[in-house]
Amino acid sequence: MIEDLFINASIIIAFIAILNQVFLKENRINKNSSLILQIIFAILNSILGIILMLYSVNVIQDVIIDFRGVAITLSALFGGFISAIITSIIIGIFRIIYFGATNPSIVAFIDMIIVGILFPIIINKTKTLRNKWLNTALLYNIIVTISWAILIPEYHYLIEMNIIFWIMNFIVSFILYRYIEYIIASNELLAKYRLESTKDFLTGLNNVRKFDEVFNSICNRVIKNKEQLSLLFIDIDFFKKVNDTYGHAVGDMVLKELGKILVKNCRDFDIVSRNGGEEFSVMLINCSSKKAVDIAERIRIAVKNHSFITSIGKSINITVSIGVANYPETIKDINEIKEKADSALYRAKRTGRDKVVLYDNECINCVE
Repeated sequence: MIEDLFINASIIIAFIAILNQVFLKENRINKNSSLILQIIFAILNSILGIILMLYSVNVIQDVIIDFRGVAITLSALFGGFISAIITSIIIGIFRIIYFGATNPSIVAFIDMIIVGILFPIIINKTKTLRNKWLNTALLYNIIVTISWAILIPEYHYLIEMNIIFWIMNFIVSFILYRYIEYIIASNELLAKYRLESTKDFLTGLNNVRKFDEVFNSICNRVIKNKEQLSLLFIDIDFFKKVNDTYGHAVGDMVLKELGKILVKNCRDFDIVSRNGGEEFSVMLINCSSKKAVDIAERIRIAVKNHSFITSIGKSINITVSIGVANYPETIKDINEIKEKADSALYRAKRTGRDKVVLYDNECINCVE
């Protein structure tokens, strides 16, 4: 019996590990997922339930139990009502086909339908993962106990089976609860690390790594669709003086506020990034050079007119210099757009700051 229990636990853990790689790690499955995805998830969990029936645990002579309820719990927990009911129906039908249309098979089919309906309701109403597993395990034990009471006339058999089943099912449920808890925590941590690897911790904007990734993707799209791409490089004027005068805490506040100003003054689909230090960028997709300059001017004026309030209530003002480059109006090779936008920014800072400079067509000079 212990060996059978170990085999069943191993099957379940291995199956959950596979589901994690396919569905859970990227949060691909939930109650709001597409119908096709929920059906696929339900079918996979049905296979688990069928396998668990085939690898039943021999409790006492001529009496076996299985843990098919785990499969329905997984469907309900991650896939919702549709996945749970489909899983329960498939498992119930297989029970009748494989073991015949006997009274135990019919009762087992009814049990599966009841479980498939009630599990999603319980899981949806319960807040913590521990209580979700505990409540579903408890309900499953009660349903199975009632069914056995209907089917088994021998009172001493019934008591012995129930004691063993309740203990074993709670042991398996606890092991699975801990394993699922570990998987969910690991996936959340992975998602957090992935987000932090692409987002600037201070402003919440894309960082330079994400900028490069998105830039390459957009360049390919722009060339393929024969669109325009404008790029703004933005630098805070005399930012070192802000840090030296007011401290780095105020400097951080300025950077965060500037990020908000950039987002507010750009289009919803424009891509704003912090490329490092006091340097920011904006990718303007399918945007002409004239429109890009207009947006850059709007940003410049918004920053100049914005009062940055320090923690002690003092108001400070800053300005920004902005370099603009456009493909294919002013630059014919899209691979040079970053270099030319940087050149335009350099000219803006070299010729007085607090201005917008557009890199011209022939790369001879910059248009201010």
